[in-house]
Amino acid sequence: VFINQLLAGSDSGFLRLYDTLQKAKGSCSSSSPIVFDKFEHLTSLHVNSTDDQFLTSGYSKKVAIYDICSGKRLHLFSDMHQEPINVAKFAHHSPNLLVTSSFDRDVKLWDLRQTPNQPFYTTSSSRGNVMVCFSPDDLYLLVSAVDNEVIQLLSVDGWLQTDCGITSTGSAHNYTRSYYMNGRDYVISGSSDESIVHICCAQTGRQLRDYYLEDHALESPILVQSLRSDP
Repeated sequence: VFINQLLAGSDSGFLRLYDTLQKAKGSCSSSSPIVFDKFEHLTSLHVNSTDDQFLTSGYSKKVAIYDICSGKRLHLFSDMHQEPINVAKFAHHSPNLLVTSSFDRDVKLWDLRQTPNQPFYTTSSSRGNVMVCFSPDDLYLLVSAVDNEVIQLLSVDGWLQTDCGITSTGSAHNYTRSYYMNGRDYVISGSSDESIVHICCAQTGRQLRDYYLEDHALESPILVQSLRSDP
């Protein structure tokens, strides 16, 4: 999406594209958005590398692809996984490649130039997947599964390249999220039942540092729901 455009979605399924440079009469900063067909139970949306399409996934087994310019839904794929698809992401450098992850433990790479109901490959985690993302250069996939299972795969074939080996807690509700840091040199990871942020070497999986989130002024612990790196 261009620098003056904002794509927004809600868990009720509403999808809107706003032009931040347009101003309505009597308004400081508002515009008439482009409205897309609803996608129920939305949890994830992502724009492709050429800024002309975006995809959605959510608490369902479906993935939809929309055309940004026309506002039309181009595809609605059903039953791509056995359980809800938490995250779907386009590659950073190819508008035709996308990856999906699900609580069914599978990660699947798809090529839109091929038969849409057949993934390019499928690989599995030992627990349900919370999220997946491409490395900035698209060479790797970073997969985060429930309770601190964080692994890096070669994106070309799904081969396991790195296991961060973070200690599990035994909780089935410890939802782990991980992202690349400083390009693809490091992995930053945190989980929803813990007050720890882990920083690992992406190439070896070695844990470099554990940062404990503490604030003695608060009565309850700081649990990691989401996190981002800089850079």
